[in-house]
Amino acid sequence: MVILKEPPVYLLAGTEQFLKEEALARIKSAFLDKESGDFNFNVFSADSASAEKILECASTAPFLGRKRVVLVRRIEDFSAVDEKFILSYVRTPNRLTLFILETSQSNLNQDFFAEICKYARVILCKALKENQLYGWIKAQVEAKEKKIEQKAVQLLIDNLGNNLQALTCSLDNLILYIGERETIVVSDVEKLSGQRDVTASAFKLFDAVIVRDKEKSFQILDSLWKDGVNFPQILGALTHKIISERGRISPSLLERHLLDLQKTDSDIKAGRQNPKIALELLTARLLGLF
Repeated sequence: MVILKEPPVYLLAGTEQFLKEEALARIKSAFLDKESGDFNFNVFSADSASAEKILECASTAPFLGRKRVVLVRRIEDFSAVDEKFILSYVRTPNRLTLFILETSQSNLNQDFFAEICKYARVILCKALKENQLYGWIKAQVEAKEKKIEQKAVQLLIDNLGNNLQALTCSLDNLILYIGERETIVVSDVEKLSGQRDVTASAFKLFDAVIVRDKEKSFQILDSLWKDGVNFPQILGALTHKIISERGRISPSLLERHLLDLQKTDSDIKAGRQNPKIALELLTARLLGLF
């Protein structure tokens, strides 16, 4: 008999969406097979799907795979009736399904959340404070087998605050920039001091995409490219913006946009597409042109 080391129910709670997406990616990587993963990953939102529909999916056996992963966003939007159905399920969940509940709430004392906590593995995803950011940044750099000066860490925090997506994007860019050199220094970060402008422009790009302003979208992209901004910066800022707009767009559209970003990143890094053309195609897909 195989004993599961992980509980079948997770609760991702808090306002830091980047940490939630990281946790979700780890869960999917650990429990979904590459061949059948797309068939066994289902996403719902409590503001648009009934508990009955969600639980019907959660009770369905995985297709040609070990596990099914069901993600339910915005569970704070469930009605009182739906909350009862959800609680009934988490008490006796399907052991072949990883049931992931997500909420922006950090205070879990409310009866609904408190009851879920009795049965779920809770992953709190709160915005990091400055003293926590130092350790987080160093850990990200060390994971890539590099080092970073304390003053360089401080400058990154001064420039980008606790925006983890922007910090990750900047760190990836710094690691590429230093090449074989072991340590990131202040002067390296100074060369990327335009990151805040990049982020603002990328946010404007997505705002133009949302209202289907084709001309403005491509103008902003062209301006970023002419300013010498590289593709990791643009993709990182776009990813953060799209995730932050989760309440403004449907869950299915959110997932599609994130998959488009992931595919663009993969195609560029694998050399399958020229970065400029890949970003133009991405913008066209985000605009719904094809």
